[in-house]
Amino acid sequence: MKTLSLGITGLVLVASAAALPSMGGWAVVSVRQVPDAWIAGKPLELSWQVRQHGVTRLDGLRPTIEARSGTRRITGRTWAFEENGQRGYRGTLAFPAPGDWQVTIHSGFGRSRAVLVPLRVVDSEIPMRTTVEAHLRRRGVAALPEAERGRRAFAALGCVTCHTHRGVAIAGEVGDYGPELTDRRFAPDYLARFLADPSIKPPADGRRMPDLALRRQDIGPLVAFINAERRQARR
Repeated sequence: MKTLSLGITGLVLVASAAALPSMGGWAVVSVRQVPDAWIAGKPLELSWQVRQHGVTRLDGLRPTIEARSGTRRITGRTWAFEENGQRGYRGTLAFPAPGDWQVTIHSGFGRSRAVLVPLRVVDSEIPMRTTVEAHLRRRGVAALPEAERGRRAFAALGCVTCHTHRGVAIAGEVGDYGPELTDRRFAPDYLARFLADPSIKPPADGRRMPDLALRRQDIGPLVAFINAERRQARR
């Protein structure tokens, strides 16, 4: 049986970060472990990092987090964290009603922000001793296809900061630092290795993709999304 994963979101739909020049250029906001769906009333905790030019982690920021569904808007709480040698930011939101909620994280670095693919929120309390994953299955929330998880990761992890892709285009969010990826296809093994270690490819026009420390569970869906409806592999 296919399980419903709560540990990955799309790699580009909306994590763009074009900061004011006076603040030191642009930044990438990378949001980790976005669930496929959530439950109204249950606090959702997200974590993220902000990297100037996709490289240098930015600490000491004052981010904010909000979500919108139609005319409804909610805000949450954010804080900095450091544990197990990792540093970054976290925030919580509690969605008051079911629907499609679009979460936006304003990083506190110029205009940099992450806009996630709308998250499906279902209405129901979780019975005792029932996990969120099991409860969502009971509510009829099916596991997302690998390519759809990759589409969401493309947004959450910050790919849209530098790349455009019509599959995850959002009004006002355009990244043109790197090549457009809508019609690009790559050999899957090569693409997976490149996403894990961008240094394997020499810089093009003096530009090199930053290493966002992508995890294996991020890379698989990203490869599936970028190579969706693949016709011919190329580098």
